Amino acid sequence: MKNLIKVMSFNTFIPIFYPALMLPLRTFRKKAIGMLNFKAGDKVLIPGVGTGHDLPFIPEDVEVEGIDISDVMLGIGKVKLKALSPNRKINFVKMDAEKMEYKDATFDKAVLSLFLTVVFDPKAAMTEIVRVMKPGAEILVYDHLLSKNTVTSAISKPIDSVLSYGFTNPARTLEDCIDGLPLSVIKTLPGDPVGFMKGYLLIRS
Repeated sequence: MKNLIKVMSFNTFIPIFYPALMLPLRTFRKKAIGMLNFKAGDKVLIPGVGTGHDLPFIPEDVEVEGIDISDVMLGIGKVKLKALSPNRKINFVKMDAEKMEYKDATFDKAVLSLFLTVVFDPKAAMTEIVRVMKPGAEILVYDHLLSKNTVTSAISKPIDSVLSYGFTNPARTLEDCIDGLPLSVIKTLPGDPVGFMKGYLLIRS
């Protein structure tokens, strides 16, 4: 049921609601993605690419694979790409981030922007992302993840029990998402004026 409702959300009201929600965060999102040390020719994975909101902040000399489960959002992304950047190396693919079809150690960078709080199983998705990243690869997480065992985390759990059946899980923590995986948090950056959002730069060992 949760998967079905999430898919319905991403194919109906989210494509309309999301751009308005993201507009005030544009500057912070750009700074967070700027923590990645892009190199020409890098292969970049964007799980939950949506309509391509992160693409303007990513250099044009890299190859991007953007995956999503929403036909509607992918369709909007393809139209935007054709209209605004027809020569960019960007591939939009319908794919489940928890069961990716890419080979091990394929990508140099990954951008997870408001992804871990909406994906059905964040630990499964992170495990897959780690699998397809090369050793030493960088992963940017930009999201409203909480710190474990905090008052805010406890308060958010009742809200999470309701919203988790829709499109987001506000009580998730970064620690739970990456626990046991070969990842190190290298840098953290404020992701909005009040500290609700954060940018995390991770390295795959």
